[in-house]
Amino acid sequence: MERWASVELQHAQLGDSRRKKRLVKIVEDLASQPGESVPQASGNVAATTAVYDFWNSRYFQPQDIRTAHTISTIERIKQHNTVLAIQDTTDLDFTGHPATIGLGPTDHSSLLGLKVHSTFVASTQGIPLGVIDQQVWAREKETIGIAKQRRQRETKDKESQRWLDAATVTQRVIPPDIQVVTITDREGDIYDLFAMPRTENSEIWI
Repeated sequence: MERWASVELQHAQLGDSRRKKRLVKIVEDLASQPGESVPQASGNVAATTAVYDFWNSRYFQPQDIRTAHTISTIERIKQHNTVLAIQDTTDLDFTGHPATIGLGPTDHSSLLGLKVHSTFVASTQGIPLGVIDQQVWAREKETIGIAKQRRQRETKDKESQRWLDAATVTQRVIPPDIQVVTITDREGDIYDLFAMPRTENSEIWI
Protein backbone atom coordinates (compact mmCIF):
# COMPACT_ATOMS: atom_id res chain seq x y z
CA MET A 1 0.00 0.00 0.00
CA GLU A 2 1.42 3.39 -1.01
CA ARG A 3 2.22 5.64 1.92
CA TRP A 4 -0.23 8.52 2.50
CA ALA A 5 2.45 11.21 2.35
CA SER A 6 3.65 9.91 -1.02
CA VAL A 7 0.14 10.30 -2.39
CA GLU A 8 -0.41 13.71 -0.82
CA LEU A 9 2.91 15.10 -2.09
CA GLN A 10 3.03 13.32 -5.44
CA HIS A 11 2.95 16.66 -7.29
CA ALA A 12 5.96 18.12 -5.47
CA GLN A 13 8.55 19.50 -7.87
CA LEU A 14 11.80 19.85 -5.93
CA GLY A 15 14.25 19.27 -8.75
CA ASP A 16 15.45 15.86 -7.56
CA SER A 17 13.63 12.64 -6.70
CA ARG A 18 15.83 12.23 -3.62
CA ARG A 19 14.56 15.50 -2.20
CA LYS A 20 10.99 14.39 -2.78
CA LYS A 21 11.69 11.11 -0.99
CA ARG A 22 13.23 13.03 1.90
CA LEU A 23 10.20 15.33 2.06
CA VAL A 24 7.84 12.37 2.35
CA LYS A 25 9.94 10.90 5.17
CA ILE A 26 10.04 14.20 7.06
CA VAL A 27 6.29 14.73 6.77
CA GLU A 28 5.55 11.19 7.95
CA ASP A 29 7.92 11.45 10.92
CA LEU A 30 6.64 14.83 12.10
CA ALA A 31 2.97 13.95 11.51
CA SER A 32 3.30 10.74 13.52
CA GLN A 33 4.63 12.67 16.54
CA PRO A 34 3.25 16.22 16.25
CA GLY A 35 3.99 17.09 19.86
CA GLU A 36 7.65 16.13 19.74
CA SER A 37 10.75 18.07 18.75
CA VAL A 38 12.45 17.45 15.39
CA PRO A 39 15.21 15.27 16.93
CA GLN A 40 12.67 13.18 18.83
CA ALA A 41 10.37 12.75 15.84
CA SER A 42 13.30 11.96 13.52
CA GLY A 43 14.62 9.20 15.73
CA ASN A 44 18.39 9.61 15.33
CA VAL A 45 21.13 12.16 14.69
CA ALA A 46 21.50 11.36 10.98
CA ALA A 47 17.80 11.80 10.28
CA THR A 48 17.71 15.00 12.32
CA THR A 49 20.63 16.45 10.38
CA ALA A 50 18.90 15.50 7.12
CA VAL A 51 15.80 17.45 8.17
CA TYR A 52 17.74 20.65 8.87
CA ASP A 53 19.77 20.26 5.68
CA PHE A 54 16.51 19.86 3.75
CA TRP A 55 15.03 23.00 5.29
CA ASN A 56 18.18 24.95 4.45
CA SER A 57 18.21 23.81 0.82
CA ARG A 58 18.56 26.55 -1.80
CA TYR A 59 17.07 24.37 -4.54
CA PHE A 60 13.41 24.92 -3.72
CA GLN A 61 11.07 27.26 -1.83
CA PRO A 62 8.41 26.58 0.82
CA GLN A 63 5.76 27.42 -1.77
CA ASP A 64 6.88 24.42 -3.85
CA ILE A 65 5.79 22.13 -1.00
CA ARG A 66 2.56 24.02 -0.34
CA THR A 67 1.68 23.86 -4.04
CA ALA A 68 1.90 20.06 -4.02
CA HIS A 69 -0.53 19.91 -1.08
CA THR A 70 -2.84 22.46 -2.72
CA ILE A 71 -3.09 20.39 -5.91
CA SER A 72 -4.09 17.33 -3.86
CA THR A 73 -6.55 19.47 -1.91
CA ILE A 74 -8.24 20.68 -5.09
CA GLU A 75 -8.66 17.08 -6.21
CA ARG A 76 -10.54 16.39 -2.98
CA ILE A 77 -12.60 19.56 -3.40
CA LYS A 78 -13.82 18.32 -6.78
CA GLN A 79 -15.69 15.53 -4.99
CA HIS A 80 -18.07 18.04 -3.36
CA ASN A 81 -20.79 20.38 -4.61
CA THR A 82 -20.22 22.98 -1.89
CA VAL A 83 -17.14 23.66 0.26
CA LEU A 84 -16.21 26.07 3.06
CA ALA A 85 -13.06 28.19 2.67
CA ILE A 86 -12.16 29.17 6.23
CA GLN A 87 -9.70 32.04 6.65
CA ASP A 88 -7.82 32.78 9.86
CA THR A 89 -4.56 34.31 11.06
CA THR A 90 -2.21 32.95 13.71
CA ASP A 91 1.12 33.89 15.28
CA LEU A 92 4.22 31.71 15.32
CA ASP A 93 6.13 32.73 18.45
CA PHE A 94 9.91 32.29 18.25
CA THR A 95 10.82 34.67 21.07
CA GLY A 96 12.63 31.84 22.83
CA HIS A 97 14.92 31.31 19.83
CA PRO A 98 17.24 34.37 20.00
CA ALA A 99 19.49 33.15 17.16
CA THR A 100 16.61 33.13 14.67
CA ILE A 101 16.66 35.91 12.08
CA GLY A 102 13.92 37.43 9.92
CA LEU A 103 11.34 37.74 12.70
CA GLY A 104 9.08 40.62 13.63
CA PRO A 105 6.73 41.65 16.44
CA THR A 106 3.48 39.71 16.69
CA ASP A 107 0.25 40.96 18.28
CA HIS A 108 2.30 41.55 21.43
CA SER A 109 5.23 43.90 20.79
CA SER A 110 7.42 42.01 23.26
CA LEU A 111 7.08 38.77 21.29
CA LEU A 112 8.93 37.95 18.08
CA GLY A 113 7.75 35.61 15.36
CA LEU A 114 5.84 35.33 12.11
CA LYS A 115 2.26 35.99 11.05
CA VAL A 116 0.50 33.22 9.10
CA HIS A 117 -2.82 33.67 7.30
CA SER A 118 -4.27 30.41 5.99
CA THR A 119 -7.30 29.43 3.95
CA PHE A 120 -8.42 25.98 5.05
CA VAL A 121 -11.10 24.17 3.06
CA ALA A 122 -13.62 21.77 4.59
CA SER A 123 -16.76 20.06 3.37
CA THR A 124 -20.17 21.19 4.61
CA GLN A 125 -20.08 18.10 6.86
CA GLY A 126 -16.88 19.35 8.49
CA ILE A 127 -14.49 16.98 6.71
CA PRO A 128 -11.03 18.61 6.36
CA LEU A 129 -9.92 18.86 2.73
CA GLY A 130 -6.71 20.90 2.99
CA VAL A 131 -5.09 24.33 2.68
CA ILE A 132 -5.39 26.22 -0.61
CA ASP A 133 -3.58 29.43 0.35
CA GLN A 134 -1.12 30.53 3.00
CA GLN A 135 0.50 33.92 3.47
CA VAL A 136 3.51 34.22 5.79
CA TRP A 137 5.18 37.47 6.75
CA ALA A 138 7.23 39.20 9.43
CA ARG A 139 6.06 42.57 10.64
CA GLU A 140 8.48 45.48 10.54
CA LYS A 141 9.25 46.95 13.97
CA GLU A 142 8.41 50.37 12.53
CA THR A 143 4.77 49.28 12.16
CA ILE A 144 4.23 49.10 15.91
CA GLY A 145 1.58 51.62 16.89
CA ILE A 146 0.38 52.51 13.39
CA ALA A 147 -2.91 50.65 13.92
CA LYS A 148 -4.21 53.92 15.37
CA GLN A 149 -3.83 55.40 11.88
CA ARG A 150 -5.77 52.62 10.13
CA ARG A 151 -8.61 54.92 9.07
CA GLN A 152 -6.14 57.06 7.16
CA ARG A 153 -4.70 54.17 5.17
CA GLU A 154 -6.18 52.21 2.28
CA THR A 155 -6.84 48.49 2.69
CA LYS A 156 -4.14 47.60 0.15
CA ASP A 157 -1.58 49.25 2.45
CA LYS A 158 -2.70 47.35 5.55
CA GLU A 159 -2.52 43.76 6.73
CA SER A 160 -6.28 43.65 6.12
CA GLN A 161 -5.47 43.10 2.44
CA ARG A 162 -4.70 39.47 3.32
CA TRP A 163 -8.43 38.69 3.50
CA LEU A 164 -8.99 39.99 -0.02
CA ASP A 165 -5.90 38.27 -1.42
CA ALA A 166 -6.96 34.94 0.07
CA ALA A 167 -10.49 35.32 -1.31
CA THR A 168 -9.03 36.07 -4.75
CA VAL A 169 -6.94 32.88 -4.63
CA THR A 170 -9.97 30.90 -3.46
CA GLN A 171 -12.04 32.05 -6.42
CA ARG A 172 -9.19 31.34 -8.83
CA VAL A 173 -8.32 27.78 -7.78
CA ILE A 174 -11.74 26.32 -6.93
CA PRO A 175 -13.58 25.07 -10.05
CA PRO A 176 -16.50 27.31 -11.10
CA ASP A 177 -19.04 24.49 -10.83
CA ILE A 178 -18.39 24.14 -7.08
CA GLN A 179 -20.06 26.52 -4.63
CA VAL A 180 -17.56 28.02 -2.19
CA VAL A 181 -18.42 29.92 0.98
CA THR A 182 -15.59 32.02 2.43
CA ILE A 183 -15.79 32.20 6.22
CA THR A 184 -13.86 34.64 8.42
CA ASP A 185 -13.99 35.81 12.00
CA ARG A 186 -14.91 39.40 12.89
CA GLU A 187 -11.45 40.63 11.90
CA GLY A 188 -12.48 39.96 8.30
CA ASP A 189 -15.56 42.16 8.70
CA ILE A 190 -14.30 44.89 6.36
CA TYR A 191 -16.16 46.72 3.61
CA ASP A 192 -13.60 46.07 0.89
CA LEU A 193 -13.93 42.30 1.33
CA PHE A 194 -17.69 42.45 0.82
CA ALA A 195 -17.35 44.90 -2.06
CA MET A 196 -14.71 43.01 -4.03
CA PRO A 197 -15.81 41.35 -7.30
CA ARG A 198 -16.99 37.78 -6.77
CA THR A 199 -17.62 34.91 -9.12
CA GLU A 200 -21.12 33.43 -9.31
CA ASN A 201 -20.10 30.42 -7.25
CA SER A 202 -18.62 32.50 -4.40
CA GLU A 203 -20.23 33.74 -1.18
CA ILE A 204 -18.79 35.31 1.99
CA TRP A 205 -19.90 34.73 5.58
CA ILE A 206 -18.56 36.54 8.64
